[in-house]
Amino acid sequence: MFVTILVLILILGVLILSHELGHLWAAKKAGARVLEFGFGFPPRILQKKINGTNYSLNLIPLGGYVKIHGEQGNAKGDKDSFASKSILSRAGILSAGVGMNILVAILLMIVIAFFKEPWYQAVFVGIGDTFRLLWLIIEALYQIISSLIVSGSFDGDVLGPVGIASVTSIIIDQGVLQVIHFTALLSLNLAIINILPFPALDGGRLLFLLIEKIKGSPVSSRVEYVVHTAGFALLMLLMVFVTWKDIARII
Repeated sequence: MFVTILVLILILGVLILSHELGHLWAAKKAGARVLEFGFGFPPRILQKKINGTNYSLNLIPLGGYVKIHGEQGNAKGDKDSFASKSILSRAGILSAGVGMNILVAILLMIVIAFFKEPWYQAVFVGIGDTFRLLWLIIEALYQIISSLIVSGSFDGDVLGPVGIASVTSIIIDQGVLQVIHFTALLSLNLAIINILPFPALDGGRLLFLLIEKIKGSPVSSRVEYVVHTAGFALLMLLMVFVTWKDIARII
């Protein structure tokens, strides 16, 4: 059990860090001032300020965040604020986490291919396998959403943290390459889920940028805040429900 928990923490750590590093890199590249890069959620354990950015390690290791100056729609007059950037630049910052998760999956699948294919084919095989896996995830998600819309239920399992931990213990017994493949799968899942146009997710924030582009002016920051807060609350409720289902399945 200890090994399973350790491996799962390492996997989630890689996925969370890569996602948030994508946002961090894109924000700095666009000239937006990053106030904080946090791994986990507060309370804080450690923190250090480097070049104006506070890097923090937090107690609850279930996610991460990047705080950018002006991301709530304020400080539009500041050149280094998120709000002052073009819609295209802001979209790039918001989507960079998803892009980084896809890149991590590609690199992991290439590593697997190097063990199974001639070295001169490994890169192409790894890239191809990644996008085939990505398409399978999209198809599965489409089936889940379609089933929910049509019948209000779906056939299949959605795993939460407990379910993923249970699967991880099985994957570990199958060897290192299977663990790497599982990590790539989770990375792609994280990318797809985050790009969905749901409040509080990266895709939800991109949707607000699209609305801004169409109407020619930003949506009220107050309205956007309320929508994203409600979306986050719904996600937390869903997490609790899925975790409960995981525990019930095990028992």
